[in-house]
Amino acid sequence: MKNSFQKIMATLLLGSCLIFPAKLAQAQQSKQDVLTINTDLVVTWGQINRTDGSPLKGLGVDDLQLWEENKPQQIALVKEGQPLSVVLLVDGMGCASFPEIEFQRSQEALRQLGDDAEIALMAWDSKVVLMQPFTRNQELITERLKDRLGFFEVLNGTRTALRPDRDWHRPGDAIFQATQYLEKAASPERRKVIIVISRSYLGMAQTSTHTADEVKKSLESSGTTVYALLENDGIKRAYGASDRYFFAISRVRKYDQRRRLAGTLEEFVNVTGGSFLTSKNQAWLSPISLIPNAEFGKEFDELFIKLTSLIRSSYTIGYYPDNTNFDGRFRRIKLELSKSGQAKAGNVNIQTRNGYHAVRKPVPEITQKNLQ
Repeated sequence: MKNSFQKIMATLLLGSCLIFPAKLAQAQQSKQDVLTINTDLVVTWGQINRTDGSPLKGLGVDDLQLWEENKPQQIALVKEGQPLSVVLLVDGMGCASFPEIEFQRSQEALRQLGDDAEIALMAWDSKVVLMQPFTRNQELITERLKDRLGFFEVLNGTRTALRPDRDWHRPGDAIFQATQYLEKAASPERRKVIIVISRSYLGMAQTSTHTADEVKKSLESSGTTVYALLENDGIKRAYGASDRYFFAISRVRKYDQRRRLAGTLEEFVNVTGGSFLTSKNQAWLSPISLIPNAEFGKEFDELFIKLTSLIRSSYTIGYYPDNTNFDGRFRRIKLELSKSGQAKAGNVNIQTRNGYHAVRKPVPEITQKNLQ
């Protein structure tokens, strides 16, 4: 049994991408020599930035303090640079083919995610289409991002008009489907990320396949974080845009009414501890004549690079909660710098998911037969 156990542990350590030590909650031998490993480790992510927006690196276990239901917890691990599985959800209405507003530096942005990152592309508005399954070929993703018209065509066909069944955007449905794809197709033991690329204002459909709660539960159970890279289309109240068009007031009111039906992009970013980056420039110098704004294209590239850099520099943080009664209830968590962290870094901005449902998830059984 001793040799068998040593073989199992060596396989776990050398043959997997686990970045945390498992707690052996149960180990039992049956006729098949089965070892069941359970872990109560709770994993969250922390985006820790200096006041100038640059990521803070080099923090360790002693530099952070995590609270669960206002009670301090002992952090078991702090890890930088976890391998990523990323779905880029690209708004199919961002279909202009002018070079001034295409992604010209996408490859530079994607490199920030790491050479080991696997990336998939989805086009979305009121429906979602997988354009490119997971690949580590960043040149392929770069070329497909430059063809913004392709995201329109995969949703509507090669026609010049919108498809007859097209409705307003359904961000909840798009994020739900992206999360399901991550669950099914992402490589094991990677951090799961969705990046929504869209306009700052979303005209939301009045109907949706999934409720906000369903989307949030899917995000939580998969451990997915949502980020957003948004074009400022001039509406102040939606996602931080700095200006507003004179004709946008009624649309904002409709947005306020519809956001309660199936959740909003803003909710899903905030609940998962993600971030918004919104351009200051608008894509068009004139919304009537559709004259492209060259400054927007330059700024959007810079924001894309900044966002991917932030994602890669996030910390993976794990702890074993003092409360071992996994009763399914929601527990709120908060992440702060410890005294040593404050002395090292000073003032920072910290984003993380706001909590989790306490459900114990057993690791699948490992048998002697599987190891041979």
